[in-house]
Amino acid sequence: MSSCNFNGGADKILDDVEALIDQHPDSALRLLDTGILERNLDRDAYYKYILLYTQVRDQKNIDIKNDTLIFQARDYYLNKKDLLKIAKSYYYSGRVLESQNNKEDALSMYLEAESYASQTENDKLKGHIEYSIGAINHKKYLKDEAISRFKLSAQYYNKSGNYKNEIQAYNGIGTAFLLKKELDSSFYYLDKGLLLAKAINDSVGQGLALQNIGVVHRMTKDYPSARSKFEQAIPLFKDNEDKSRIHLNIAYSFNDEQNRDSTLYYINKSLELIKGDETSPLRSMIIQLQSRIEENNKNYEKALAFQKEYADYLQKIFKEANNQAVLDIQKKYDFEVIQNENNRLLIEKQSASLIILGLIVLVLGMSIFFYWKNVKNKEALSDAELKISQLNDMADSFNKKENSFKKVLLEHFDILKKVALLEGHMRDDEKKQGQKLLKRVNEIIYKQESLDWNMLNDTMNQLYNGFPEKLREKYPQLEEAEVRICCLIFAGLNNTEISILMEWTINTIQMKKSIIRRKIGVEGYGNMADFFIKNIGKHKK
Repeated sequence: MSSCNFNGGADKILDDVEALIDQHPDSALRLLDTGILERNLDRDAYYKYILLYTQVRDQKNIDIKNDTLIFQARDYYLNKKDLLKIAKSYYYSGRVLESQNNKEDALSMYLEAESYASQTENDKLKGHIEYSIGAINHKKYLKDEAISRFKLSAQYYNKSGNYKNEIQAYNGIGTAFLLKKELDSSFYYLDKGLLLAKAINDSVGQGLALQNIGVVHRMTKDYPSARSKFEQAIPLFKDNEDKSRIHLNIAYSFNDEQNRDSTLYYINKSLELIKGDETSPLRSMIIQLQSRIEENNKNYEKALAFQKEYADYLQKIFKEANNQAVLDIQKKYDFEVIQNENNRLLIEKQSASLIILGLIVLVLGMSIFFYWKNVKNKEALSDAELKISQLNDMADSFNKKENSFKKVLLEHFDILKKVALLEGHMRDDEKKQGQKLLKRVNEIIYKQESLDWNMLNDTMNQLYNGFPEKLREKYPQLEEAEVRICCLIFAGLNNTEISILMEWTINTIQMKKSIIRRKIGVEGYGNMADFFIKNIGKHKK
């Protein structure tokens, strides 16, 4: 029995993409989008495509949180024992997990990538891995660990001749020293990055270094020097978003000096540069600064108006993020459908002996399968009915007029839409079969939406006077999942709603709550929400 490889020129396209990806990522992405998937790819070409596709999208700063096929590529290359591709697939698996805000699992992927990359000669990849590990440590405020990793990444980038990334590593070192308030060291590494950027004529690198140096000057309250660096950085950027960010930094420096007129002048310049881009993240920062200015001047009505504008902006971002997630999922689905069709065509080319053997195996397998399925269907049916009941309870509790974090959270999770999907898109024959029903329920509940905990954390900080941060500060012994449960309790959610959002059973939530009670000292079965109000603060600002 044998099969033939009919890649239809795909191998040549993938080789071209590999050659272009570092210097010309735009061209590489266009090549990958030229219908290569419609060709009959063998397994090696298929997984090479997945790896390159994830790599170029990450390099282009495109959201890759739904590019989970990279996990399959990683497993494939592990079986192939291809060290370089194993290292790359582990690294980009980490990038996907980090884009999903799963930093702990991402860090595990990076450490695995590091162990495999150490057995290769690819210093650029080693630099990427060390920089990503440093960035996660930086976010976790593990300053010394971050500095160590950033320094190692700079060495690898220098060795590979990748000087633009070396500049980025020096900026990372400088900002980490800034967190440690070791300003001399911060200036030293930022200046080092600036000198390297000038040496290779990298205008963007120079602009970023000058911007960071200006931030350090602002931290030392040397506002004239800070503004001087910011002004020098502006002409080095071509992108209006980057220029807008610099103008906003200048506005912050004037606001620090209580210079209202100059602050408003640079806010307006920053807004002008992003005019027409309603989803720019700079808008939220500008609106918050405007609200702060009016509040400091006791113009509380205007300050409140800006806060409302900020809330409207967040709601718009939520909706657009949801729409993009749907498009990404559809693309992933189309991707798999095409590959399945290619596999079907390949199977048709197999010899008659393989087909006969497959039929024999199929008959035996189906006999075992139907026996096993009959047992599992009853369990799956019970599980599915419980989840449907839980989701309906959440929908019944939804109140459009309510103005609370609970409303924002349920809207973000799209409760009403999911109930409608459950009621309108399941066929009668599926409802009679437990496993099909459970699969459809899980797809609707968990694959239609992914909660952005960082965004919800920021929203709750706004609505509830910094409750999440105060909770972490007062009870550092709480794990992040326990902090999330406390926040959901404080927002008024019951065990059923929390179990849906956390993707755990109600029994698990109850067990977790018992652990939390012991950790923070809630006696017996006292009301935890009341305990938080008493020990941390009231709901509203």
